[in-house]
Amino acid sequence: MKNANKVYVLLFIVVFSFSTTVYAEEHNEGILVYHVKYDYEAISKFLGMTVQEYDQEWGKGLSIAEMAEKKGIARRDVEGYFYQFHYEEMQKWRKKGVMTEKHYFHLVYGLADEIEEFIDRNPNR
Repeated sequence: MKNANKVYVLLFIVVFSFSTTVYAEEHNEGILVYHVKYDYEAISKFLGMTVQEYDQEWGKGLSIAEMAEKKGIARRDVEGYFYQFHYEEMQKWRKKGVMTEKHYFHLVYGLADEIEEFIDRNPNR
């Protein structure tokens, strides 16, 4: 079970990319595929910097959390930014009927850990 959770978390993290796109679809097996791609321009704006400044800091090996700390933004506010993003996107898919309550709570259960890992990582280290 632990390995399955690790695979799930890894899969969820892998889909984080460069523009805001959320895609949810239920397959015949009842498995929900929830893909998220972030808009780094919006993240840069939240952090109070340009995309170029963000890219420069990212290139230096700073994570989103470290960039926020450098700008005086509390970690809970950074986490809140991503919680709000996911909440709004998941609500859209729930209203469309693609995401059931079971899917929603299954995704929400691991969201805190996934967000923390995402904002703390930088492969340039």
